[in-house]
Amino acid sequence: MTVDTHQAAPFKGIAFMILSVFFMNLNNALLKWLSAGYPSGQIIFMRSLVMVVIVMVIAYRIGGLKILRPNNFSAHGHRGFLQFLNGFFFVLAVTYLPLAETVALTFASPLFLTALAIPFLGEQVGWRRWAAVTLGFVGILIITRPTEGTLQLAMLFPLAAALSGAIRDIVTRKLTAHESSLAILFTSSLIATLGSLLIAPFGWVTPNMFDLSLFLMSGICVAVGHFFMIDTFRYVEAKVVAPFRYTGIIWATILGFMIWRHLPDQLTVLGVSIVIASGLYILHRQHQLNT
Repeated sequence: MTVDTHQAAPFKGIAFMILSVFFMNLNNALLKWLSAGYPSGQIIFMRSLVMVVIVMVIAYRIGGLKILRPNNFSAHGHRGFLQFLNGFFFVLAVTYLPLAETVALTFASPLFLTALAIPFLGEQVGWRRWAAVTLGFVGILIITRPTEGTLQLAMLFPLAAALSGAIRDIVTRKLTAHESSLAILFTSSLIATLGSLLIAPFGWVTPNMFDLSLFLMSGICVAVGHFFMIDTFRYVEAKVVAPFRYTGIIWATILGFMIWRHLPDQLTVLGVSIVIASGLYILHRQHQLNT
């Protein structure tokens, strides 16, 4: 019995998205582990440097380094700076917060993306999506519980990561029309490397061999995660696999419990459920409007 490759393609795309999210969250766990002994600037610098080397090796093998040359230097610069901010705020977040809560708060990105679609992309956002965005931010308030103490101020870091990630995705949406995925990945990693180099010397800690291997693994995980995500869209449309991004909370919870014995409390689970439901409705509504 043979399998119709056309019919199998969506399942392949979904599997690639789940694998992509897994490797991204494995990287997140490595970042949290490293944040206990290294400053954020050094972590971003070393991880981004590994990414630059990996992308250059891949480009050299498949077509030469010329394929990494960008066409729109300004847009690449903007995306690279946003990528640096996103990584920096995320590392700060996992330094002070449990992994699952950090990942959950980054799910605010679709909410920010919808809210920013009007000024940046000129899109019309109806009352249904605005209602979903509002409900999503209610879920974020439940997770952060801002009245409970100053520790909750650390929850601004993943929200800042989500906001910078949303703006980065808007820039990426415009870039992909004329730029290759490898070129985008290379310039973003290079700019993040150079940007973090400015702050990496402050508090620099010389890593031992074990930690060097963790930095290397972090860069590899991000590279593998990105390439699985790129391949995802070769098999299936983004709207089909977008909900599977939320499997990240499952991986983050499992890794957080296995390594640090952290489990989200009931209010956090409620808030995460509301944020995910809001994000899924926004995706559903966008799909309806595009068909």
